[in-house]
Amino acid sequence: MAFDITNYVTAAERVAMFYEKFPEGSIQFEYMGVMDGDPTKMWGVARAYRTTDDPLPGIGTASEFIIGKTPYTFGSELQNLETSCWSRAVASLNIGTSKGISSKEEVVASRQNQAPGPAKPREVVQQPPSNAMETDPWLPVPAMEEGIDTYEDEALVPMCLHGAMNRRSGISKKTGKPYAGYFCDNEPQCDPKFDRS
Repeated sequence: MAFDITNYVTAAERVAMFYEKFPEGSIQFEYMGVMDGDPTKMWGVARAYRTTDDPLPGIGTASEFIIGKTPYTFGSELQNLETSCWSRAVASLNIGTSKGISSKEEVVASRQNQAPGPAKPREVVQQPPSNAMETDPWLPVPAMEEGIDTYEDEALVPMCLHGAMNRRSGISKKTGKPYAGYFCDNEPQCDPKFDRS
């Protein structure tokens, strides 16, 4: 059964609900730095003030990878951290929490982190042309199991008609399940090479 994300609210929707309920309110973010014990992550805190003199603002914290792990987080890591903190501060005031404390973005990111294999580039190894064996039978060719579209040696990047394929991972929009593998970004697209599960 596919995972249903439709009832979760986005951070933007939650912030809009806050300002609709508290038009004089203010949400303030503070960057706290690199996390103790995990140098790959940074963290921050946000406070959602309902009024200018709110003695007990809603408080929310969040952490993010310093270097984003997906195409959607890479290059906007600090903005994603700020948005997550805002959302959690507003959620602490019980605004936009009908499905839970997590925002839609947090749920999607969590499911993407469950995807198999890292979505990072690997060393490109050129495969010899199909007729190379006729001229030099000692050229190395990546070993593949019969009937399986993945390479046994993870250091090798599969090639298609257009050259080296690109590594991607994420959550399938159709099935809601994680995927990872190599894809052709050219036309006509070659068949993807999915990781073994």
